[in-house]
Amino acid sequence: MYASTDHAQQHCLLYNFCHDFDDYLDELIQLPGKLIIAGDFNIHVEDPQDSDTCKFKAVLDRHNLRQWVDSPTHTGGGTLDLVLTRSHDCDAINISNTEVHSTATSSDHLLVKFSCTFSHELGQQRILKTGRCIKHIDISSFKEDISNSALNNPEAYLNCDNAVNLYNSVLQSLMDKHAPLQEFSVSVNQSVWIDSNCQEAKRKRRKAERDSRRLNTLESKAGYNRLCKDSSIVINQTRDNYYKRKLEIAETKKDVYRTVNYLMDRDLSKTMMPNCSTDEKLCEQLKTFFHEKVETIYSNIDKQQKEDVRPDQTTPKTSKSWDKFTEITDSDLKSIFSEINKKECVKLLLDCFEELTPIILFIVNDSLRTGRFPTGLKNALVRPVIKDKGGDVNSFKNYRPISNLTFLSKVIEKCVQKELSAYLEANNFHASHQSGYRANHSCETATLKIYNDLLCLSDSKNKVVLLLLDLSAAFDAVNHNILISKLKNEFGLKGEVLDWFKSYLADRSFTVSINGNLSSKCFLKVGVPQGSILGPILFILYTKELNSIARHGFHIHLYADDTQLYIEFNPLYENLSNIEQRIIACLNDIKNLMTSNKLKLNQDKTEILIVQTKNNFSS
Repeated sequence: MYASTDHAQQHCLLYNFCHDFDDYLDELIQLPGKLIIAGDFNIHVEDPQDSDTCKFKAVLDRHNLRQWVDSPTHTGGGTLDLVLTRSHDCDAINISNTEVHSTATSSDHLLVKFSCTFSHELGQQRILKTGRCIKHIDISSFKEDISNSALNNPEAYLNCDNAVNLYNSVLQSLMDKHAPLQEFSVSVNQSVWIDSNCQEAKRKRRKAERDSRRLNTLESKAGYNRLCKDSSIVINQTRDNYYKRKLEIAETKKDVYRTVNYLMDRDLSKTMMPNCSTDEKLCEQLKTFFHEKVETIYSNIDKQQKEDVRPDQTTPKTSKSWDKFTEITDSDLKSIFSEINKKECVKLLLDCFEELTPIILFIVNDSLRTGRFPTGLKNALVRPVIKDKGGDVNSFKNYRPISNLTFLSKVIEKCVQKELSAYLEANNFHASHQSGYRANHSCETATLKIYNDLLCLSDSKNKVVLLLLDLSAAFDAVNHNILISKLKNEFGLKGEVLDWFKSYLADRSFTVSINGNLSSKCFLKVGVPQGSILGPILFILYTKELNSIARHGFHIHLYADDTQLYIEFNPLYENLSNIEQRIIACLNDIKNLMTSNKLKLNQDKTEILIVQTKNNFSS
């Protein structure tokens, strides 16, 4: 009687232990990091026929846990001391050299020894970076050092080139003093929005899943399905609320785009690079590829051009002219500082605005006054960025070069951009259907214009043929001589203004940068830098002639290097062969225009789409 009672109590205790251990594991596996559970469980796992062992192993199986000890761990026999790890997921640990040894202690349990190797992770994946802790700079001390430096001695610099060199060297030494380079780790954990409510919902869902497998009843399955839906609602709502709040508190457009790009998996911080033995070698290979790509385009165009098909550019096409820049003031400079971006380095410069204003104002105004862009600001650090993450990561053709330019370079460019945009708008020099890089003409207005036109044309029972043009290395292939000729004859630039643009384009170079490694310099004879302020504006002036293609009866809309052409037709009243001929003639004219401007139309990526409504689908 007593024996049976003890046996029943023992089964009850084991049942309660398995239930509690099951709940504990459900919470434990939600935590990040590697999992090892070791200790005295007092369960004879060596006996597969034992009912208690079967119950315990069922708990381990539900949580994908593996038991590693296969020898007796008690002086009286039996494997009671266990080592448990995950069995087959990304967080599994391989246990090796498991041994059981007797000890000199009075314990009746033996010593279990084992080996395991894994990298230490601080709760989540982290990566090492090198940078400066600008936030911790003592601003008052930094300002004092600037005031006592040669930056506030006008006799130390005579022209903008000399002043730029002094500016860079002094600020470099001050940054090394106040915020030296240091290594730090950053988290790459993606699910920063998961809170306790999400964890609780996931815990209940996993428990219901185990109950459903164990009980295998209609009620348990229905309960599991209900908790799956409930947990999805909690998780999705938490995630939505997190990112809605993030967008609401965004201070700049850049913050908004950063969040949107992350949600659309276009996060540029996720670096994807081709396979290569070293980063130094990859830098050189990409530098060579970017340079030779443009040279190949020019070589093929020269072979196709038997003669120069460009119209005569010697006679000016406008009576308007612009020959002098307006020098900027302190207030202009402060406004430009705040417009460029909100990075920490810019905030630091704004904090030290009064101390840095004299030399920066001298550099900008001397550049504008003399028509000379500082030589020390013409080199760009090129960051290769993958175009299509679904494409071949190891194909260099799948990468575009994005130029990182110095802050001082962008300040000068911004000053010129403001005056250039005002001049173009005042004289109506933009193409009539040009969006982007001009006031009140953005990506949104371009999309709405084209979408509205397509709907209106389709509603009038017409079909629409839409041409989407794609150029190969568009910005990188801009010919400097042709561009300068256009600026002079078509847009009326001359004198110091024209000299400035000549200086801005001449003798530019780039260096490919990957993970802090640099290639050698590559000097450019053509192209405008991607990532610059003036590059897109110069490109749309370079390709303004595309607007004339509309003479074939096409509607046209331009946005930087993206061009959309569309023509409507009614197949009941118009000859389809006539429409086809007009499309072919339009494409031939575009190709000839591109060739005359040393640009290449990428026929593989140029698309032709037919747009129609359901009502005229069968027409």
